[in-house]
Amino acid sequence: MVHQPSPSGHHRGRELIDDVDARLIRLIGKRRTVSEEIGNDRLAAGGTRTDTAREMDVISRFHEAFGPPGRDIALSLLRLSRGEPPPVGRSSAPDAFLGPADSYSGVAHRQFAGSGGPVLLLDSATDVLDAVRRGRAGSGTVAVHNTGAGPVAEVMDALALGAPLSITGERRVPVALVLATVRPGPPVTVRTVHTHPHAYAQCASWFAAHLPGVRCAAAPSTAAGAETVAREGDASRAALCAPGTAERLGLHPLAGELTGTPPAVTRFLRVVRAAPPVPPTGWDLTTLVAPADRVPLLTVVRSLTASGVHVQDLYPGGRHPDGYLWIDVAGHRDQAPLAEAIDRLRRESDRIRVLGSYPRASVHAVSGEIL
Repeated sequence: MVHQPSPSGHHRGRELIDDVDARLIRLIGKRRTVSEEIGNDRLAAGGTRTDTAREMDVISRFHEAFGPPGRDIALSLLRLSRGEPPPVGRSSAPDAFLGPADSYSGVAHRQFAGSGGPVLLLDSATDVLDAVRRGRAGSGTVAVHNTGAGPVAEVMDALALGAPLSITGERRVPVALVLATVRPGPPVTVRTVHTHPHAYAQCASWFAAHLPGVRCAAAPSTAAGAETVAREGDASRAALCAPGTAERLGLHPLAGELTGTPPAVTRFLRVVRAAPPVPPTGWDLTTLVAPADRVPLLTVVRSLTASGVHVQDLYPGGRHPDGYLWIDVAGHRDQAPLAEAIDRLRRESDRIRVLGSYPRASVHAVSGEIL
């Protein structure tokens, strides 16, 4: 026979829950007061009201204790401590990327987020990251590397040196461009090419072989370069852009399928405000940043490989005089052997940053605009 709690037992249990709830409310109020005092002290000292790295620690602590619901609890506590009410229902914050909508950034965004949600089209990748940091966007899609032109330095610098953001995914998108102008004609009539510098670098060997005297006029994006060509109406000016962009603007292709040798692929990252890592999938990458002045390259490589961690990519960079090392490694930050390797590196320097652990991507055949 199943024992049924007596009404008095129910009553005592509810009283206990009410007492716990009352204590939680008092503690949350106290937490909010202390947080406001700390924030005011930071402002008085010339700093910012919030410490994003500290907030990340709080989120991770609750996530470890309660799983995904713990993250929501922590985010609500942090919003209350900042004086912000918790959101009601699903966030309507848009996804940001470098526009226009037919850009390759837009293609990568749709692979990440699907279609139909709100978007925020911006003029540069650093604007995208800033929008995510300030809460104008819930997530951002940025190009970080092109196999023909190399790293996108301003994006790496902003992620490595700026206020913390979390990488939650990657996409690798092949790039095929056209050279287009306002009127049909032979490519030799072109004197100036308007495009993003990475797009031009991708096709540098083609220009060296076919238009060695051409000048590159740098544009914020290949779409912006195409819009300049369409607006100027000068047949000696050409755009290096995607076929869809040329068609949208009424430009005439002079040469097509400019992919570079070998065909170039652009790597895009999806970023959000500092958050716990995506759960392990068994096929993950983790991005680390190490201060080059504190942790020599050889130490980094030895620490990782000694633990059996595969280093996929490593790039030196940074506007800071001492620079940093951007490192993409196989594995998830919460799983061996990478977890032990990160601990070992952090014994070398407390400035080791983990930008994110996320599923690896494969190359998708798509059409659109680069960068």
